[in-house]
Amino acid sequence: MHKLLLFLWISLGWLCPSRGQLDTLRLEAQAFDRTVTIYLQDNAPGKAKESILYFTDGQKMIKNGFLEQLKALQDDKQMPPAYLVFVSTIDEATGIDYRNDYFFCNPDYLSFFERTLIPRVEKRLGRSFEPRERSLLGISFGGLNAAYFAAESRQFESYVLLSPVTYPCESLNTKVALSSRKNLNLFISTGTHDAEGYVKPLLALFESKNYRTRFLQTSGGHDFANWLGQMEEVIGFLVGK
Repeated sequence: MHKLLLFLWISLGWLCPSRGQLDTLRLEAQAFDRTVTIYLQDNAPGKAKESILYFTDGQKMIKNGFLEQLKALQDDKQMPPAYLVFVSTIDEATGIDYRNDYFFCNPDYLSFFERTLIPRVEKRLGRSFEPRERSLLGISFGGLNAAYFAAESRQFESYVLLSPVTYPCESLNTKVALSSRKNLNLFISTGTHDAEGYVKPLLALFESKNYRTRFLQTSGGHDFANWLGQMEEVIGFLVGK
């Protein structure tokens, strides 16, 4: 009995830490015949929100300290009140990570995001945001997904691509080049011996379309320590858009 109570206490502490309670939303993705889990946080309850940030690989980001890092930036007055949306790629029923299925320029995942996930999340939060108020952040293959959304979706105007690895989608650069999207904001980064070979051609395409871009070269690697260290730059970019 004591072990069960301890387990529940730890679980609740992980999901409802002192930084603010995480709300959990589970959505059926019919195209994939599975459930997608989303964790939501209001980082400043009671205060007006002008932005909403969506994170793919959300469960991994929470586990690897993104909430703590964002809370520190908020405490330093570098991050305004916002809603944070962490979209997991892991199926809770099986423990299987479906990030490759979702992130490799998958139109079904894009459709699910636009038609189901965004409306249901924002209904849960009690407010519908405009594309200019939404941002999407992805790491590695999630950066590929963010680039694909930048080319194909009209639900976001700001994107953050940390160490994007684009080789699984050979048509990505063509999609970006031919995209009719205008006035986007794109933050793109790579670490040393990281994803340089994929980033530079993508950055050149974004710049050729006159998007507002910010490129960051770090001394880090392809890992969470590198990506966490970029959050101050990322938030500064998004706040200044």
